[in-house]
This record gives sequence, structure tokens and C-alpha cells, in this order.
Amino acid sequence: MPFARPLAAVGLLVAMTFTLLGLPACRLSSALSEGQLSADVAEARSLRVINTNGSVEIVKDPAATDLQVSAKVRCAAESKEAAEARLKATKLVAERDPEGRVRVQVVFPSRAPAPLTVVLNEEGASLVIRAANLEGIEVDTDNGSISCGGFAGLAKLGTSNGSIRIDGHAGPVHLDTSNGAIEATRVGTPVVADTSNGRVEVSLAETATGDVKIDSSNGRVELQLPGSWQGTVHADTSNGSIETLTPTAKVMKDGGEATLILGDGTKAKATIETSNGRVTIRAATK
Repeated sequence: MPFARPLAAVGLLVAMTFTLLGLPACRLSSALSEGQLSADVAEARSLRVINTNGSVEIVKDPAATDLQVSAKVRCAAESKEAAEARLKATKLVAERDPEGRVRVQVVFPSRAPAPLTVVLNEEGASLVIRAANLEGIEVDTDNGSISCGGFAGLAKLGTSNGSIRIDGHAGPVHLDTSNGAIEATRVGTPVVADTSNGRVEVSLAETATGDVKIDSSNGRVELQLPGSWQGTVHADTSNGSIETLTPTAKVMKDGGEATLILGDGTKAKATIETSNGRVTIRAATK
């Protein structure tokens, strides 16, 4: 029968080992302090967001006269007092450059080095940004979801772990997540949607006619094309079926691959790749 050592005994053994070595015992930080920060920026034309460990939501609000930023911030330390001190020292940066590009970032205070002290990855911020109009959006967050309303210009959204959702964007979109679903609804082209693990659903705006590139290592893929779109679609899945709901398309299938030609096949290109998942392609009639 395998021997199971109680967790308390394991922790005691680790602490004793450090003590015998003449080193302080490892301490895990668990105290949290939360607060709210906000900022308004006038005459914003485009947006750049850099975030740490939290979600980013960008809302199209026709009533917003300025770009409005709200940040729910959480700080972690070895005690409640230390966490509150870190919260007070945390700053919300919302700065506009001469071209009207606004940079948004929550800046946490640096930590003094402490031997063998482990700080859990609990510190971060969740951002909600409201604006009437933006021409270009770029977001990077290392651990959290991203959602974006219907703005214009290039939307480049990336997260290391979380879903991405964008709706009604009148411009090109580039969406990248290491682990999460992607939903792009009524978007312009070109489209790049890439996830290592998650489903991908893309539907183009009625006037979109450009290229589409979708890649998922593990997840189903759905692509919906408007009646105005003409070009060649190539789909490839290593483990899954391919369903083509395209009444007017010329369709050629071979195992886990399918090629569709809609109208003039030279006008645009759509490629779909998934290692493990079903692929569904829909095309509206003119």
C-alpha cells in the first residue's frame, strides 16, 4: 500500500530543512487588499492597453465625452497591512501622446528582494474602458479575458490565458490567445484568429471581403461568410469532420481537408486549421 504523508508533516519537514541549512523558512503570501482606480482622458483617438493578471473590457459608449478608465486592483503581500500599503502605492497610468494614442497600464510598486519568500500570483487588475470612438486598439494582458465593442481601425488583442470576444468591429482584427475561446462577430477583414486550446467562431461583416486565417490546436471552428465574400476557403482538421453549408460554392473534399470556391476564387483566401475539432463553414447567398 503506498504511503501517504500528511501535508502538515511535509510543510514541517520543508521548514526544518531550511532551518538546518541556516536559511529562513519559505513563506507564501496570501493577504489581499482591493481597491478602485479611475481616470478620464480627453481627445482619445486610439488605445494601447498593457495589463497584468486580469481582464480587459472595452465598451463602445456613444455618451462618453472622454475615454473613461476604471480599474479594480488587487494587491498581495505577506500581511494585510503590507498589502494595503502596496495598494496605496499602485498607480493607474492613462496618458495620451500628441497623436491621440492613449496608453493605459496599472503600475504596481516593486518588491524588495527577500530570500526564499514566494509571492503567489494573485496581484493584478481588471480594466473597464469606455469610449465613443476609437481608431485602432491594441491590448495585451498576460492572464485574463478580453472583450471589445464595435470600434474601427486595427484591433490587435492578445492574452496568454483567457477568452477573446469582439463584436461589430469595422476594421481588421488580429486575435491571439494561448488558452481560450475566440468569438469574433460582424468584424472586418483581414482576420487572424489563433488559439492553442479553444473553439473559434468568426462571422464577417456584410461588407467584409478580405482574407481570413483561423488556427486552433484543439477546438472546433466555425466561419460564417457574407454574400459579398468571394474567394477560396481551405479547411484542414486532423481529427474531426468538415461541414460546408454553402449552397452556391464549389466544394472539394478529401478526408480531413476541404476546399471551397465562392464566386471568383482569386479575390480572397480563407484558411482554417485545427488539430482536433469539427469545422463548419457557412456562406450566405447574395
